[in-house]
Amino acid sequence: MSHEQVYRIQRSPRDGTWLNARYEILGLLARGGTSDVYLAREYRTGEHVVVKWLSEQANRDRQHRQRFLLGARATMAVNHPAIAQVLYVGELGVQPPYLVMQALKGESLAEYLERRETPDYAFVRMLMHDVASGLAAAHEAGIVHRDIKPGNLFLVGPIGEPTEIKILDFGLSKDLSEESNGPASRNLVLGTAQYMAPEQVLADPVDERADIYAFGVVLFRVLTGQLPFDLDPSMELFGHQLFSPAPPLSWLNDDIDPRLEKLVLRCLQKNPDNRYPSMQHLLEDLARISTNGPDLDWETTPISCTAKPDFYRPRNPRGLEVAQTLADCLGVDEPTPALPFVERLRFTEISDVDLATLSEVPVTKWAR
Repeated sequence: MSHEQVYRIQRSPRDGTWLNARYEILGLLARGGTSDVYLAREYRTGEHVVVKWLSEQANRDRQHRQRFLLGARATMAVNHPAIAQVLYVGELGVQPPYLVMQALKGESLAEYLERRETPDYAFVRMLMHDVASGLAAAHEAGIVHRDIKPGNLFLVGPIGEPTEIKILDFGLSKDLSEESNGPASRNLVLGTAQYMAPEQVLADPVDERADIYAFGVVLFRVLTGQLPFDLDPSMELFGHQLFSPAPPLSWLNDDIDPRLEKLVLRCLQKNPDNRYPSMQHLLEDLARISTNGPDLDWETTPISCTAKPDFYRPRNPRGLEVAQTLADCLGVDEPTPALPFVERLRFTEISDVDLATLSEVPVTKWAR
């Protein structure tokens, strides 16, 4: 079978281009919002590799370029079997940079879930362990992914029968050693809307607990076939992410292990201090569940938060204003003064929104 059939590539103007006198572009695999992905061949070994090339438009944005290079170098710095290996990072002067990574055969978790609403438990156990272990390694190296979602989790192996899972695309990653106002933050909402933690929604500084929240959303989707808040990107969605507790998974899946439900709901707490403090702590609870060990120590009241309130307090003035606007949109009683005007947030799958531009459109226009 030819590589065109195996990898389903398309012809492109870059076919035949050589990079670093080592990688020959064979065809286009996919186009994204900020980069294109190509299949290439390494000339010495003849092995296939994947080239992710930043687009011309994204390259003109200094922050896009910096985030792309940061993500590529961050991935190279973490050596773990659950993280797709980056082999080379290329910079071409002022031209768009690119990265070269191992070529994987299989499909994304997003594609897998389109065919199957709820996978079997053996698959779920592999998914939980592999992804949590990979993220634990990234966090140990000081890297937060910030865009964990089914589209960035790749199932390696025959379609429908994966043998391992790889975490892809650290393009929005954050180095925890950066200042909070570094190139990967600064009033930008970064992530995929339905998987963003409250602190990401408000462009507050993030740490590894933002990945723990997103991992919880992924597990919720895998175990129930639905998202906690199944809405298109909108003021309503972000309002629910800030103010509404996630519904119990047992409402949607009668057969779920109560301990696993408890684990997922802890990941989905609004206040980062109420989530697992690290992926390592989460892995310890996963081990208890997998070995049929004792019940989890953590207690939660997922419906009523009155016994142990769980809410997120904004950590920057602009975030406080946006939170008030979202509260007004949902009719939530908040003690802060109302913000009279807000520009509609226009989110694509990967969103970069400058909160400093929020102005001059009545909130009531977007309220439902």
